[in-house]
Amino acid sequence: MLNETVEPYGLKANQGKAAHSHLLFQKPIRLKSSAKQNHARKTVAIIGTRGIPNRYGGFEYFAENISVLLAQKGYKIAVFEPQKTEGNLADYLGVKRIPIKHWPGFPHVFSKLAYGCNSLIKAKKLNIDTIICCGHSPALFFPLFSKHFRSKIIVNPDGIEWKREKWGIIAMVFLRLTERIAIKLIKRVVADNEAICNYIRNQYNKKATHIAYGVNIPLEKADTLLVTAKNQIPNSFGLCIARFEPENSIELILKSFLQANKPLVIVGDYNNTYGKRLFKQFGNVPNFLFWGAEYDTNILDSLRAKCTLYIHGHTVGGTNPSLLQAMASGCNIVAHSNPFNQSTLKNGGHYFSNLEQLTSIINGQWDSPNNKGKLAQQRAIEHFSWERVTQKYIELIELE
Repeated sequence: MLNETVEPYGLKANQGKAAHSHLLFQKPIRLKSSAKQNHARKTVAIIGTRGIPNRYGGFEYFAENISVLLAQKGYKIAVFEPQKTEGNLADYLGVKRIPIKHWPGFPHVFSKLAYGCNSLIKAKKLNIDTIICCGHSPALFFPLFSKHFRSKIIVNPDGIEWKREKWGIIAMVFLRLTERIAIKLIKRVVADNEAICNYIRNQYNKKATHIAYGVNIPLEKADTLLVTAKNQIPNSFGLCIARFEPENSIELILKSFLQANKPLVIVGDYNNTYGKRLFKQFGNVPNFLFWGAEYDTNILDSLRAKCTLYIHGHTVGGTNPSLLQAMASGCNIVAHSNPFNQSTLKNGGHYFSNLEQLTSIINGQWDSPNNKGKLAQQRAIEHFSWERVTQKYIELIELE
């Protein structure tokens, strides 16, 4: 039986090296109703991500931003992350990082399932008040836990994962199953996009809480010389920041810029089967630059500030972080025309559905630009600030 007597939350990283990873939270005190708004007594765990600080994007970006803001507002907040062992991890800006053992030597699907199951077990042992579950793969194990424990969970199923082109039939069936379990068994379901809310309502006859994804608004204009001097980038170029996946329209974007004969910088790790094929096909095009993965926010801000057009080709999913960052940077955005992008961008950009449309927009914007960047930036400020997003999560956390 594990000893659950713990040192107080907020222990400095160098003071906790001798402590076990599970000795992180004091046992929550059950309060009278008049005291329940005291955030300092609430424990919150974020599960389902690869940890913080963000090195991947997506849910990790979400976990980093919302956890730090929750900690600043007095919540006892922890982010679970997969590790080979259960050694200690240093705190991050007031946020506990709890290592969860998984099976890295096994196939990815089994390792991910082990991580999800172990995260739920750890949250139960620590008697966490609220568990924010990013994605729905841990939902396979929800039926094994009591209704009381499940009532502590807030689940954000992300986009409609099973529709992504990269999945085989078995993965698609599994993702549809876990999506169904999560939405059916969990009372508090969050959708970060209006189109996802509509999908959940139509598919499961359930109302999801709409809480948009967040974005950091640049406080000052980025230094465009940061990338110009280093990489000999032309004065005018298109920019695409995305994972190399078929549903992100990377091949279509490359073909459009090739037809339009305009420079393109594409940022993302292309070291997968799809990316390697595209690099082999387009890597030698003189005005194409395959940048590779980039996590330096200053460089990314510089690229966004300098680009002539920002191309967002994502066809599925909810509110995409890269689209929000382009909006916050005031980019002149050309986005794939689908309900997810339209509900995020609204009239703050241009839309395409096929190769011909995108090529036409590229040529038109180069010759006679109709820059909608200011509209996009204003929408990002008004609807997608992390402070606004965090406050909406607080309302859900405090909901009994």
